[in-house]
Amino acid sequence: MANTVKRTALALASCALAMSAHAQSSVTLYGTVDAGLIYSTNQQTTHADGTTSGHANWQLSGGNLVPSRWGMTGSEDIGGGTSVNFTLENSFFSQNGALLQGGTLFNRNAWAGVANSRYGTLTLGRQYDPFSDDLGAYVSSNNWATLYGAHFGDVDNLNEAFNFNNSIKYVSPSFGGFTLGGLFSFGGVAGNFSQNRGWSLAANYANGPLSLSAGYLELRNPLQAALGGETGYIGDFSCSNPNASYCELQNAQRISIFGAGGSYAFDKVSVALSYTHTRLSQSLYFASAARPQGADISFDIAELNTSWQYSPALQFGFAYIFNDAHPEGGSSTRLHQINLGAVYSLSKRTAVYAVAIGQKSSGAGLAVDNGDATSGATQNLAQIPNLVNSNTDKQLAVIAGIRHNF
Repeated sequence: MANTVKRTALALASCALAMSAHAQSSVTLYGTVDAGLIYSTNQQTTHADGTTSGHANWQLSGGNLVPSRWGMTGSEDIGGGTSVNFTLENSFFSQNGALLQGGTLFNRNAWAGVANSRYGTLTLGRQYDPFSDDLGAYVSSNNWATLYGAHFGDVDNLNEAFNFNNSIKYVSPSFGGFTLGGLFSFGGVAGNFSQNRGWSLAANYANGPLSLSAGYLELRNPLQAALGGETGYIGDFSCSNPNASYCELQNAQRISIFGAGGSYAFDKVSVALSYTHTRLSQSLYFASAARPQGADISFDIAELNTSWQYSPALQFGFAYIFNDAHPEGGSSTRLHQINLGAVYSLSKRTAVYAVAIGQKSSGAGLAVDNGDATSGATQNLAQIPNLVNSNTDKQLAVIAGIRHNF
């Protein structure tokens, strides 16, 4: 009888411990499905004889307002104000179900780490950097304008065209509204510590309606290190037309980005400003027999992003983006972009949206001259991010769709 009592007591104790452990840990499955329709003008088509023309296009698209994704996140409280956390998350194309970046399963996040309310959060794995996290909060493409409302080619990564493999990330606790974050990404190449290496720093201040951020990002060999290489390219520049392919712009020795921004909420109206300076070193887009190593190019991009919460369910937005692209030894190209949109929440989890985006390119032009690709001459070809480039210096896109969180 005593042994039976002991066994029963032990079983109850074990059960209590298991229940206690379960109460201190959790795993959550979550995701978003976003699908819509796009109408765009002047999409360039290359014909068999090498000539090009521009045509309007209707296409089904996914991940517009936010990326379509599914993931799981978990946390275990191990005592002393410390928890162990993890996140596994991927993006997919809702129009066909395909995964991004060559079928990589967890292409957005795959990390584990520890968090402490006094000492901050340390995570290791594949993840986004503090610069893009903090500065990206101010741009319209991450709020209401869809990914098509991003900066030209998302060259400054504020729409998070790429994240970092093999990385260690630290974010401090808040000190009176001030936080500091840093990330270091190991290149993983034996004998060459700098190849594919990346790092990022950012500081953020938030106090009531005011938020301010500044930071820096650097990555060696961005096309290979983060953008999937020549075959798995996941960036926003179009690679579908050989005579006007902007994608080689990011085939560079190094990308370095500095940025600053801020926002202020006036009751129902919010205003945000952001500025970034991006430099691509030795971009092979400009490679030639006389200059096989390519050339540098810099982008100075500023955005004014305003939104009006007309009602709890309805939001309107307007944004203006100015981009000055300046190749080494060449004249600048200026791109003007206007985003205009509305988002209506049908419920806490479901929203419908409509966005119009117009872009105008002027100046020297960055696209190779279609009439004579051997001359080295350039022309102005607009390209709304994530769409095929225009056959002229103008392009318009209208996007409408639905987003559902689960």
